[in-house]
Amino acid sequence: MPGSAMPHSQDSNDASSVSSEERPEAWDDWEEDESEGYKSLFGEERFGSLEEVLAHDKAAHGFGLRAYRAQHDLDQIGTIRLINYIRTAVAAGADPRPALAAAAACDAAVPWQDDRYLQPVQMDDELMFHDWEDEEEEEAAAAGAAQAGAGTGAASGTAAGGESAALRAENEALRSMLEVMRGVALSQEGGALAELVAEVADGSGDGAGGAVAAGAAAGGDKGKAPADEAAQRIDDSYFDSYSTFDIHRDMLADKVRTDAYRDALERNPRLLAGARVLDVGCGTGILSMFAARGGAATVVGIDGSEQIARFAQANVAANGLAAEAGGPITVVSSKVEELAALPLPAAPIDGAAQQQPAGTPPPPPPQEQQDGAQPQAQHPPAKAPPEQQVDVLVSEWMGYALLFESMLGSVLYARDRWLRPGGAVLPDVARVYLAAGSEGASGLNFWRNVYGFSMESVRESLMSDALRRAIVRPVLAQHVISEPTCVQSFDLATMKADDQDFTASFRLTVGAGPQACHSLVLWFDTLFSERFCEHPVELSTSPMGPQTHWVQTVLLLKQPVVMAPAALTAAEGDAGGARAAVALTGQLSMARSRQTHRSLDIVLRYAARYADGSAGEDQVVCYGMGVES
Repeated sequence: MPGSAMPHSQDSNDASSVSSEERPEAWDDWEEDESEGYKSLFGEERFGSLEEVLAHDKAAHGFGLRAYRAQHDLDQIGTIRLINYIRTAVAAGADPRPALAAAAACDAAVPWQDDRYLQPVQMDDELMFHDWEDEEEEEAAAAGAAQAGAGTGAASGTAAGGESAALRAENEALRSMLEVMRGVALSQEGGALAELVAEVADGSGDGAGGAVAAGAAAGGDKGKAPADEAAQRIDDSYFDSYSTFDIHRDMLADKVRTDAYRDALERNPRLLAGARVLDVGCGTGILSMFAARGGAATVVGIDGSEQIARFAQANVAANGLAAEAGGPITVVSSKVEELAALPLPAAPIDGAAQQQPAGTPPPPPPQEQQDGAQPQAQHPPAKAPPEQQVDVLVSEWMGYALLFESMLGSVLYARDRWLRPGGAVLPDVARVYLAAGSEGASGLNFWRNVYGFSMESVRESLMSDALRRAIVRPVLAQHVISEPTCVQSFDLATMKADDQDFTASFRLTVGAGPQACHSLVLWFDTLFSERFCEHPVELSTSPMGPQTHWVQTVLLLKQPVVMAPAALTAAEGDAGGARAAVALTGQLSMARSRQTHRSLDIVLRYAARYADGSAGEDQVVCYGMGVES
């Protein structure tokens, strides 16, 4: 069902944009980009400038971020990890300062080194977006200029010397503070604080990282009903957005999407005949009616929007398929996590309902957890008794970039609660793909020439926003300049809820060049595979095929990377004086936002790779796909 609730990015302005861009009623608040200021690392206080928040954290919490960066010689990536480590610990109710003190006072491995700390804890975190390395370069340049002019400008030399002295004093004060903290902690023999510092110091444990992981585990359960008011407001707005008919018309009119589900449900009689089917997020009821037409004996459609559930029931009745009139379909309005029981017959209609579909192999064993995935935090719900179990679970749960809207957690909850052992999940496989994109992929070049006029200021503003928020728009095949690579595959029959959060490596190369890579293009495929279907079906959102209402997700790079095939000579690989890379490598992280319910955080780390084996500077960009209450 998801996929159209979030509007396309505001720079989707060309003629190929789909109609959902014109619907302001769905997630009205999403495009608000008002900064809430700089948030303290240790509290809820917010400030209007970087200097204010740094001064506050130093005065109120005894931590100077600039000095700590200098002490550990942290680059931009290291600083992002440090910020997210601190925020994760604080969000989990832990105090990260003892571990920070231990790391500063000895040669132990720093606790923020794990790549999971590249995933932002706070949406639109101004501290992460600050260019710390550029700040250092400016300071170095200023210091050099001051030294060069020492003979003619004593005042500038004095100022530079004063700044250096202040920085040295700050570093010394920080070291003294850390030593005091360490001494206090270690003096508490047997205390939790002493154990924490000792673990970090001798490398025997995760230290604060363990507390962080435990806290994240406690708060990372996205499958349960939201406990806080903000999450509840977002859920209310989310389900309300699906009560409008325009969204459902867009989804129903998407032939790639709808035909794939129809074929999977109507062309697999060995799976559907006599089966009990659960349709999670049934919307207008179209998938439930496909299942009934495919031979299902009983179908239960569930939707969290009370209004659309009423219309689904009316649609079912109008087609003679309602259970009240002897048909197979019943529609229920509820979140699947809050449903106490399914309206199923007291016993299976025949023996087939509890049998494995003929010719269907058992699900494969669970795959090893991906490197960088969040630790398992969610516990599966208790399995319903046999008379309350279904044979087939179907859902159209996919959102932009596959995982936006976090509906997959509800599907996995329904699988663990209501699907019988060996039952089928449709679709049962989902794959995320990544490819290099040209300038045209983002659509931002539209503003270079608008009826003969340059609107460069608009383009620059949209580029700035695109380095914080992913662009959702249709991408033409000609704007994909590399072969795609699959960065993640999900097995919906076996995966855990926390497997939705992942980090995966990639390597992209081009077949012709030189050409500039301006962005990375992301899309997904889902499979109704031969594991459950005698007639397998594939649903693809690739830009190389017909467009769907999911379109594609574009991740803008900070600067274009000129690329060329490795076979080209160095001279042939140069373009406009730019050195050509033979590959773009890096890591893509996607995680459910810990800050905002149903939002998605995407972190891209990348670097150019050259024919001589050298590499360009690592770059990190954090993109949000978010909703507001």
